[in-house]
Amino acid sequence: MELAHVRGHKKLPLLENTISQQLATVATKFPDRIAVQTDKSRLTYKQLDQQSDVLASSLSRLGLQPSERVAACLGNLIEYVVVVYACAKIGVILAPLNPAYTDLQMVAALNHISASCVVLSVELSLPYKAPRLTKLHFQTVISEERRLESIPSLKHILMVNNSLAKCDREAFPGAHWYHELFNNDEHQGRIFQQSAALRPTDVVNIQFTSGTTSSPKAACLTHINILNNASLVGNSMKLTELDVICCAPPLFHCFGIVLGLLAAMVHGSTLLLPSESFNPKAVLDAVLKYKATALYGVPTMFLAELNELPKRSANQTLFSSLRTGLIGGSIIAPALRQRLQKELGLSNLLNIYGMTESSPVVCMTRLDDSDETHHHTVGSVLPHTEIKIVSRDNHQRVLKRGERGELLISGYPLMKEYWNDEQKTADALITESDSDLTHKQKVWLRTGDEATIRRDGTIEITGRIKDIIIRGGENIYPAEIENLLLIQRDLVSSVAVVGLPDDYYGEVISAFIMVQECVTIPQGQDKLSIDLREKSGGQSPATRNILSSQGTIITSEDIRNWVRTRLSRNYIPKYVFWVSQMPLTASGKIEKYKLREIGQRSLMKLQLGKSERSRYLPQ
Repeated sequence: MELAHVRGHKKLPLLENTISQQLATVATKFPDRIAVQTDKSRLTYKQLDQQSDVLASSLSRLGLQPSERVAACLGNLIEYVVVVYACAKIGVILAPLNPAYTDLQMVAALNHISASCVVLSVELSLPYKAPRLTKLHFQTVISEERRLESIPSLKHILMVNNSLAKCDREAFPGAHWYHELFNNDEHQGRIFQQSAALRPTDVVNIQFTSGTTSSPKAACLTHINILNNASLVGNSMKLTELDVICCAPPLFHCFGIVLGLLAAMVHGSTLLLPSESFNPKAVLDAVLKYKATALYGVPTMFLAELNELPKRSANQTLFSSLRTGLIGGSIIAPALRQRLQKELGLSNLLNIYGMTESSPVVCMTRLDDSDETHHHTVGSVLPHTEIKIVSRDNHQRVLKRGERGELLISGYPLMKEYWNDEQKTADALITESDSDLTHKQKVWLRTGDEATIRRDGTIEITGRIKDIIIRGGENIYPAEIENLLLIQRDLVSSVAVVGLPDDYYGEVISAFIMVQECVTIPQGQDKLSIDLREKSGGQSPATRNILSSQGTIITSEDIRNWVRTRLSRNYIPKYVFWVSQMPLTASGKIEKYKLREIGQRSLMKLQLGKSERSRYLPQ
């Protein structure tokens, strides 16, 4: 049988430009094409190139030098797009940060990369929440005295005024204001000199991939990495200058900044930003108003958009302009894909798979793939990229097709390193002799994902290596249980299966389940059914579950029976937790470690004879 090792074709060469060079090329070719559109403003490619020139000049005038780090903590604003290109033009490294960070997380992130400058907005926009006032939320950063003591590398704060109310500028002592920097017309020659000195292999972006306070990992990505990933993904989507990409994911994440912002630029398409933070109504409104041809999101976003449809009039649900889109971040249930095709007209929605460390996409489905391929795989490997499946115990041993093991990646998209962390870099990037006759040294990225390569070369992600539950010595694959329960999409909204400690089996299976609004969960089922749902208020519109006096009733035994009829007995969940919402990462992935913590705390309460239930899942 063939080995589980596939290589993408190399029919077309990789781009060897810097981001600055690529933008200049596109601005010359499509000067009047809309580059970025929000509900409030727009910029053509010519204007974007010019504005980023001026901002780059101003940043240079502040004393920022190539390779210094500029952090940006913004929502999906048009100013963010200009900042991205301005930083790329003078060689400073942009580090996008999540506006949901606490003050402690922000300080830790800025210190980890020794940031020289941070770009903030007056208000921080978060999904389903009222805007936060930056002056209150990031007090350590805003206060000159505390900043000097806690973040010694930070020399400049650049404020973007996104507030509808009158801004109290005195609350931001020593800050520079974004729009005032456009009064500068000096140092243009210096920018061109700096741009000319840049190399495509230079680091241009630092993306945090894990917590900032306890064990930070910040992936260093180059122009070659992200510019080519944007190009190749866009090629698979057949993007052109006529496309309008509605980008719901945040620009601080690789999904937004690479597959949205950069992919649009490389192909001369329009980047449509429907709102500062995710808002399903704003997304649907923007698709209709600006006739979007592509829609991006993770499953939770698409579900929220589907839940928004019944609130709209008939003429507000005709999305005939959409021809394609991208979905990634977690398991995509076939039932969800079918609903998106039927209700949003997304018949050519493409699955993507990758990680921040791989810039991010390494494989995806194609427009001409079969329904079976779309439903059960993440498609084929992208050009100039290699994937192999190896034994979890021996990375030198490549498995055969159809066998499960750890997925490894090689090729142009691999990050350069983790910022300032040689050990984590060494753990993630391993060097081996190539299997061909040349025996050249080749670098491989360990993903930690369990996968299999099918006979036709498509890749199926079967779970996370660390997510595998070992029950009585047998490997249990959570994705199999999750996929089975998600078939019941009219009843079940979201599922996550984790292992919880058990004295007898070592680990036992526990299912965390969100049900649809029409579903009732009867009280007092059995001691292994644990209700953690919110009893009132506080839920987000996309994840709210309402106990109904009518509709379908589901019990924990129903859940076990569904599993019992399709999978072996060892896969039946022992515990069923009913939840109002799932803790999610910025990219929409369920944070299973938090569910494990919640499950363990809940079981401890049961063992102690306590009946009080936790009211909220942590954000």
